[in-house]
Amino acid sequence: MKAFAVTREQIASVAASLTVDELGSRFGRHIDTLTGASWSADTPLFEGGAELSPEEARACLFRLYRFFGREDAAASAKEASSFGEWADGVAAAIRTRLSAFSFSAARDDEREYSHRSDTIYADAASAANLLYGRRRLLSLVAPHSLIGFTLSVLTPNLLQAPSVDVRSMAPDEMKKFLAFGDALIATPSLWRYMLAQGVFAPDNAMAVFFGEPMTADLASEIRKAGFGAQREIYGSTEHGLIGWRDVPSDPFALFDNWRKQDAGLRRVLPSGETAEVTPMDELLWEGDRRFRLGGRRDGAVQIGGVNVFPARIAQKIAEHPEIRRCEISVTKQQNGADRLVVTIELNSGAPPSESTARSIDSWCRAKLQPYERPRLYSYAASAGK
Repeated sequence: MKAFAVTREQIASVAASLTVDELGSRFGRHIDTLTGASWSADTPLFEGGAELSPEEARACLFRLYRFFGREDAAASAKEASSFGEWADGVAAAIRTRLSAFSFSAARDDEREYSHRSDTIYADAASAANLLYGRRRLLSLVAPHSLIGFTLSVLTPNLLQAPSVDVRSMAPDEMKKFLAFGDALIATPSLWRYMLAQGVFAPDNAMAVFFGEPMTADLASEIRKAGFGAQREIYGSTEHGLIGWRDVPSDPFALFDNWRKQDAGLRRVLPSGETAEVTPMDELLWEGDRRFRLGGRRDGAVQIGGVNVFPARIAQKIAEHPEIRRCEISVTKQQNGADRLVVTIELNSGAPPSESTARSIDSWCRAKLQPYERPRLYSYAASAGK
């Protein structure tokens, strides 16, 4: 299993990414992407670095140990002053045992999903087959999600290819950095941004994407920007990597360890056992090995590659003392990306004053994560007004 070994620097990167997520979900403290992506093994945990409080540090440390399936070892971890020292403690713990990983599905969903480490390694092996021959794997996604960790940490380790976290690179810097044979991993939303900033690549670069539906128009624009080879990965935090395709017009193909099973799926585990699962999306089958995606089963939509739940967002907004009713709808922008639109009815039944509108905006900023916040607001008059 040496090919699946995780380096100190990679553990520290996961630790920093988990810390950003934990600070946002548990403590309501937002860390911007560039700042969080710049944290490394050398970044101090406290003053002059992540500026963690003792309570925040304790929660983030336990989250890190849970990620690697060793929460039992967190309480005995030595005092640390940097992400690298956290990584040293985790590295020692997983040398003794690494039998599971734990991933969170969404920041407004407190559930975590544990997977046996051999099934995650199998996912990485499947991804490695798709990305074989790439000289470097560059990632614009955080390494603490199941798919992000699999693609940006385990898969390049298996391929013995350099893995580079490029989240902190400016677009102009990215254009100079991309080289022949690279694979760039990003969600469709991030691809839209990079293309809008004029990023292009030498020939024989590969685009890898997941997390949101890819449109034919966006795939065409990516190809024109020099990414002639493309791979779209389909999977979920709940179930791992499930399928892949080259172009949006094709159905997805199941990875080798999956089988069609009535209305769901059956996974053949590395141990030889099997597990039946119900995928998060409706699967529209074309034969036994290929499928297209129907709607989500749980009502989630994907904004920037993150699952959000419009009904839950509407409920949080409606808790504002001046709001009688709130509804969230999803519309598509001209570039094909989904956006959230909120319709609000006030208790007064009248249009909002400037102070009320500002109060509602402040409420949303306090109660919602950035990707949950609606992009358009409209105010409806109550019946009879």
